[in-house]
Amino acid sequence: MGGTVTKGNRLQVMARKELEKQGYVVHTAVRSVQRRGPIWISQSTDIFNAFDLIATRIDPPQPLRFVQVTTVSHVSERIRKVDPIPINPGLASVEIWAYVGGRKRLDRRYKNRRAWLPRNYFQIYLKDHNWEPDRRDRVAVGENQLGGEAWLERDRAVEPLPAVIRLSRNKAAKA
Repeated sequence: MGGTVTKGNRLQVMARKELEKQGYVVHTAVRSVQRRGPIWISQSTDIFNAFDLIATRIDPPQPLRFVQVTTVSHVSERIRKVDPIPINPGLASVEIWAYVGGRKRLDRRYKNRRAWLPRNYFQIYLKDHNWEPDRRDRVAVGENQLGGEAWLERDRAVEPLPAVIRLSRNKAAKA
């Protein structure tokens, strides 16, 4: 099992592939190795000490995208890291891609219908939107498609259940 560096590298590769599918050319921050006395230390050299990826697209032209990749449990830490960097919103977007993974499972908040919790996607938090998550800002990873039949059954129209009142056996025998 790998540690946090291995997981971070895996998530960066997944985010890079999704951006490349959308037609972007992506630059990834490279890890550097330094010797400190008798030991070697692997250190990440993030872009502006905050971003993992920079993406640009020429045809059709799009603004630069500065991307920090993380898991959904570390979003607030990444916001504190990325927010102070002064980047003109007219020239580039500042984004945090939070990976939501895990096994497919039912959402237990709904008693009368089967609602599946979506999994294996990146939730994109944008600085332009004051870091508020939006369901429309999700990028599906792999063969899963968000909003598809296998993902959400709760989006279907819920038909009201007919109310059936049955008499107990004793009351039915007397009637």
